[in-house]
This record gives sequence, structure tokens and C-alpha cells, in this order.
Amino acid sequence: MEAAAELQAACRELLPGYGRALREPERWAVLTRGCLERPPIARSGETGPPPAERFDELAIGLLLDPAADSGSVLITGVEKASDMLCALWLARRSGLFHPGSTIRGWAGARSRVGVVPSFRPASVGHATYMLATLYANAAYKRHLAARGNAQRVALQTADSGVEARLARQARSWGVELSV
Repeated sequence: MEAAAELQAACRELLPGYGRALREPERWAVLTRGCLERPPIARSGETGPPPAERFDELAIGLLLDPAADSGSVLITGVEKASDMLCALWLARRSGLFHPGSTIRGWAGARSRVGVVPSFRPASVGHATYMLATLYANAAYKRHLAARGNAQRVALQTADSGVEARLARQARSWGVELSV
């Protein structure tokens, strides 16, 4: 489980240019570019912020046991698309997400970890917009495609109307949603 605010802080510290992105569309652009970069992300030998270290621990566990199921990381306090893109960029930085080739229809794309947004009752109204933003994002599309176009979400409210609306929206994007 990771808190969205901590993921944002880790990206501000580690991703060049992210701290200067003041508006949400600017943050999407920086994160998307960072996720889709062809060369591996440059790393220092220094210890990173706790969320980055936890993604690294997942990656090391999969290196030691490639047949292991890495499962999913629950992202709490999600309020905007950049919260989820931060998680995806940290997965990319750790080697858990690889965007594949842009020339060959994403050949080689792989994502070893799912990222699951958890919506509080106050942010459920924005969930539809936020998920549509993610479904339209080039990096997130590759992540979903590498995971069989499946997306899980966690709702902290029992509202079958919201669940139905989110599922209908996901289907329109070709995504299989589970709540």
C-alpha cells in the first residue's frame, strides 16, 4: 500500500523536471515522457525515498524468484491522474514496467505489477474523469495492455451506481474493470 502524496513527493525528488510542473496537465506530460523513455532510467547509488525503495524491493524479489506473482500495489488517497502516473513511473524506474517499442506496436511491453487506485467517498465523483484520463494516456495504455487490459479499483463506498458507471466507462475503452 502506498499513499498518493508520498508517491508525488518521491517523483518530485527523483524525476527531473517534475517539481517544476505546477499544473496537472504538465505533470501528466513529464510523467508520461518519463514512463515512455527508451533508455533505462538513470540511477544513483543513493537510497531513494521510501516509496521508491518499496518498488525496488518488489523488483528485487522478482529477480530472485521470477516465477513469483508480484500482485498489485494499492494506491491510497488518489485524487488525480498524476497520482497513478507517479506509481507507474516508480514501477518503470524499478524495472517493473517496460514500455516496449513504439515502432512495433508496443512489442516487448511488460508490466510486472498492477497499480490499484483507492478512492475515498469524497473523490469517487472524480473517479470517472480520472480513470478516463488514465485510459487515454499513452504510458498507462501500455501498462494496461501488458496486463491484459485489466484494471482493478478500490472504492471506499458501497455504491452500485458508481460501480456500474465505472465498469461501463472501462468497457468503452476496452478495459476489463474489477472493483
